[in-house]
Amino acid sequence: MANYTKATNFTAKDTLPTGNSGKIVKGTEIDTEFTAIASAISSKADINSPALTGTPTAPTATAGTNTTQVATTAFVNGEITAERTATATLTNKTLTSPTISGATITGGSVSSLATDITVADGGTGASTFTANSVVLGNGTSALNGNMVAPGTSGNILQSNGTTWTSFTPSFTKIAWLYYDGGLTASNNIASVTSPGTGLYTITFTNAFSNANYMVLSTGQANSSATTPGIVAVIQNTVSKAAGSLQMQRSRTDSGAAEDGPFYVYFFGN
Repeated sequence: MANYTKATNFTAKDTLPTGNSGKIVKGTEIDTEFTAIASAISSKADINSPALTGTPTAPTATAGTNTTQVATTAFVNGEITAERTATATLTNKTLTSPTISGATITGGSVSSLATDITVADGGTGASTFTANSVVLGNGTSALNGNMVAPGTSGNILQSNGTTWTSFTPSFTKIAWLYYDGGLTASNNIASVTSPGTGLYTITFTNAFSNANYMVLSTGQANSSATTPGIVAVIQNTVSKAAGSLQMQRSRTDSGAAEDGPFYVYFFGN
């Protein structure tokens, strides 16, 4: 892109004396000037939609400028850098295929993720879980691959030393009591009555399904007996039903019925 430089100093000609040949304006001088002007004009860019070549420069606008001013590469690069490093607050916005780092999401929801969030990143690694199953941790593996289904009604979780499984116990109902002149402590026991010396009728709050439950019992020495310090035994077969049991407490030395403290445990279905 050439600049126009004047070749003839026409003003200087005016100062020359009359008759000086240099005072004459020649056609070749005019032609040279017009040729130079035409060349300079043809190499300049138009104001309207100029087609610039080379590496044109322009003043760099102040950051944040939003006008029709020309944006240099320096201005654009600065705006992009500022946008990437800025902390953005998005309210009711939809992002398509974003890459988000260090975000804090409050309220709302994130949906239609391309992949499930891994356990290592605070997710579950899964989109769905089997209904009503127990989820077991397994390092960073997806949680839906390590689950225990409910199985049979009444099942419990059982450890085999490595993991947990759904286990059907041999009994599903437990009751126990400690009696010492009254019901001191108990579970699933409605009442204990004594219809006679050494006899005790135990009624369950929730009856067993049948009378085939297991009974474990032990009697303590009665410190108030005529001959204290004798441990008593409990006979479990006086009468036995699904909802109650009658037991007898007897001395070990004579077999005689005797009132006193005792423990009883019941296991069944």
